[in-house]
Amino acid sequence: MIIDTNVYSALDRGDPNAIDVLKGQSSVNLTIISVGELRYGFINGNRKDENEFRLGKFLSQNNVGILSPTLKTAELYGQMAAHCRQTGRALSNNDLWIVAIASEADELLVTYDKDFSVLADIMKDKLIILSR
Repeated sequence: MIIDTNVYSALDRGDPNAIDVLKGQSSVNLTIISVGELRYGFINGNRKDENEFRLGKFLSQNNVGILSPTLKTAELYGQMAAHCRQTGRALSNNDLWIVAIASEADELLVTYDKDFSVLADIMKDKLIILSR
């Protein structure tokens, strides 16, 4: 399972929906893109050190990993970006990288971002969009 940046943030806040979706998972992954988004937020926030500490604690768990893009990810990114353009619905570049990594890894992607629904037909049962 890969969690989107917003799911990590909800989990960090103790959101019950985020906690429930992780129950029973043998492994949980963030993408390096999400780690970058989080660190950007920390730098621009008021609790940088506290947030960095909590992220480090989360990432140090044995069942938590970080996934990075590859050349195959870049190919999938291009296909998904083209699909979004053809349908007239946009995703941010970061979101496209995150979903491309999930697709390449053949992992379930969990997000709160409804914009990902533009790729529901491509991701099929590998996309869960949580509601708040």
